[in-house]
Amino acid sequence: MAPLTEQEGGKLFRDVWAARDSYIQVVLDRSAETLDRFFAENQSHLLSEAERVRALELMELQRHAQLMYTSCGWFFDDISGIETVQVIAYAARVLQLAQDLFGEQAGALEPRFLARLAEARSNVAAAGDGARIYKEQVRTTQLDLEQVAAHYAISSVFSSFAEETELFCYRVRRQAYDIYTSGRGRLALGRASIASVITDKQQSFSFAVLHFGDQNITAAVKPCEEADAAEFEAFASQAAEQLQRAKFPEVIRLLDRYYGHMDYSLTSLFRDEQRRIVQVILNSTLSSIENSLTTIYEDHASLLHYLSQTSLPKPPALTLAAEFAINAGLRKALEGDPVDQALLRSFLALAKADQIPLETATLSYIADQRMKRAMVELQISAGSLEALDRALALARTLVELPFELNLWQAQNIWYEILRVSSYGLTALATDDRPRWEKDFCELGSCLSIDYEAISAQDLTAATTGD
Repeated sequence: MAPLTEQEGGKLFRDVWAARDSYIQVVLDRSAETLDRFFAENQSHLLSEAERVRALELMELQRHAQLMYTSCGWFFDDISGIETVQVIAYAARVLQLAQDLFGEQAGALEPRFLARLAEARSNVAAAGDGARIYKEQVRTTQLDLEQVAAHYAISSVFSSFAEETELFCYRVRRQAYDIYTSGRGRLALGRASIASVITDKQQSFSFAVLHFGDQNITAAVKPCEEADAAEFEAFASQAAEQLQRAKFPEVIRLLDRYYGHMDYSLTSLFRDEQRRIVQVILNSTLSSIENSLTTIYEDHASLLHYLSQTSLPKPPALTLAAEFAINAGLRKALEGDPVDQALLRSFLALAKADQIPLETATLSYIADQRMKRAMVELQISAGSLEALDRALALARTLVELPFELNLWQAQNIWYEILRVSSYGLTALATDDRPRWEKDFCELGSCLSIDYEAISAQDLTAATTGD
């Protein structure tokens, strides 16, 4: 890689290795000012825009070539470990940039690299060797500007983007965008310019996304400059017309004809965004299921009560509906602001009467977090009686729950408030302090804290100097 770097770098920099060393200033601060200063100090001549892109790609190649020697990647004893896979990913980025920069001269690099990796076998039989790890875990994560455009296009069906936005280390400028709906079918059509924040490499694309509901998404992307805009608009007009007529096969034929292929789907998204969108889809699906099961339970609740009272066997389907409906009701009651005490008690009574098992892990977590938020609010209020009333009301309610809570975070905040109470309750009037101390003591009791024991310990510590 070094000879190729010197060959290309000699066309761009006075000293390519000195430029590589000073590139750390750009890595630390990628502002336009830092970039201009870097080129002013290192370029061999005034670089054109295209040359600056190549220069930055060359610097990124060398940066990743250094990153692939990160010691933690080779410290562990298996090539399938996350650390080693990460440094292989750095090496893969070197190969990707080398292909862009050096073309055919870099053609033999990846095969030779894979041959070397194949000699390193993993201790995990399912992982195979280094070459297999590279192909299955590393190569599949590589990105180019077209894939970023596909990510933007698919995400736009579920998110609203500004005309200019940033996606991780890419800038996206929307040039045209429309979305059409027919029943559950949606068609998003648009053009956008994608630019790398790291290398300034830029390209414009057109895209089409067809969504039939849930995870059924297919998308196509191809380069589209201003000269191609009229052709795209004509295609977009025809596709939108066919969609609004609900002629989905014709829409698909138009997309195939214009793009030649439909290569992208939900799996093409960056992993974090993929999870977010899947969660959006699941939330809609689960809400529909929840409503259906709740309706089934409500329609047959009296029958379930009768079967429970007479100790007769309950049909599994009806029990399932009851479990889902009651636990969903408890979650909603706990998540309400304020907590709906009447609804909470009602569902707890139903669960007890019909012997319905509770989702204690989920409900306990929701309760713990609600109590923590109430205590944070109390701490910030610096002695607000209103905040104390809300925290105490919540704590009294949570005490009624028939399962154990893990309130350690709320307990720690309670103690912190107690510790600074002699000077930190700036919002508390002197006349209100007796009420504060009484209610704060009860709050501690609800949180399973022995207020008297703590006060005695603090007094002993103050007397002995411990």
